Amino acid sequence: MPKYTSRKKHNQKRERRRVRHGVPRDKRHLMHWAVKGSHDDYARFRKHINKIADRAPSYIHEGTMSALKDVDRRKMLGAISKEPFGGSWFTEGLSWTIDQIPNDPEWNWIKGLGQAVLKPFRGSDLNEQDEMYAKLVNASYGKDDDTIGDWQRVPDLDSEYMSVWDNADGHRFVGVRGTKFNVKDLEEDTEILTEGHPDDLISEDLRYVLDQTDPGTIVDVGAHSLGTSLLTQAFETDDSLQDRIRQSYLYNPAFTPFAENVTDKYEADDRVRYFIDLMDLVSVGDLGSKGPSNVVYRTDWSLNPLVAHTIEQWAGPETEPKPEPKPEHSPENQALKEQKPTGPFDGAPDTSGLPTKGLASAFGQGVLLDFGEGFDAAAFGLR
Repeated sequence: MPKYTSRKKHNQKRERRRVRHGVPRDKRHLMHWAVKGSHDDYARFRKHINKIADRAPSYIHEGTMSALKDVDRRKMLGAISKEPFGGSWFTEGLSWTIDQIPNDPEWNWIKGLGQAVLKPFRGSDLNEQDEMYAKLVNASYGKDDDTIGDWQRVPDLDSEYMSVWDNADGHRFVGVRGTKFNVKDLEEDTEILTEGHPDDLISEDLRYVLDQTDPGTIVDVGAHSLGTSLLTQAFETDDSLQDRIRQSYLYNPAFTPFAENVTDKYEADDRVRYFIDLMDLVSVGDLGSKGPSNVVYRTDWSLNPLVAHTIEQWAGPETEPKPEPKPEHSPENQALKEQKPTGPFDGAPDTSGLPTKGLASAFGQGVLLDFGEGFDAAAFGLR
């Protein structure tokens, strides 16, 4: 016997589909939208939800309305990141609550999410200069690299936390590293977590570098993780330092939800460019009142969440030229063919010269995970 659907149920299903398609299901769209809402935007949104929660349709999970009643930027990002592909109960409820918002200019942030459905996801722009500066900041963790691209290290100006680089055009770049595995750095990380700022450790060194730089030279500064707080704390100590720098680049800035962040204070300053992975718990901590005005957001869907805090993710693809393959009958290849194994493991690749840094023991034998010299383990409680 054929099944019939009443007109009322048919209309309800059609209305549910309309509402559901009012916001994107791509989590990248949702997370980039969520992070751009100010504290005032979220306060207005919570007030709206408390007004309409009692008339939510039956298909809206009651847990959704409870979660949305006290949502803020961090909670919104957390809920979205846990959603499965295509959305579920949370995005279903979010779609309905947004559909109930009137068309009014004061709701532009909320209503703007609906426009994202019509556009392909493009993310935030990361340019070649951003990538090169990320490489230079990464090199500030060690002293092995003297040349990167067109940039040459100036070792006489290096200090404990900073490395200095010049290029052929006469520009100068100062890289400020993040946490290494030592007691001093971990203590500074703890101060950021509890107080929102570190000690002033680099203002004197930065002032010395600027004093040793020829007048008229373009100087940019980049920092990663702990280094972002050290740099902004230097600006707080001596505000003339920032006036002598063209642009500051903060990769994976350190935030804490427990105190006022020194990295918050420069979010409205276009001279400070932020790089934030929305899956990075260290950077998403608070994000100030409105979020940075000059920012690159990304979402790194890695199986290992610690990857979201690495500096390497901003450095772009490896650009070193690959060696030309040897001709099949070259002396080198012929010698390899004639080499005979002499033991049970001969014939396997020789790994004696490979780097051994990483956290393989933490993730199982046979897995080598290299987070680079800039990995901030203290931020995730790994000490």
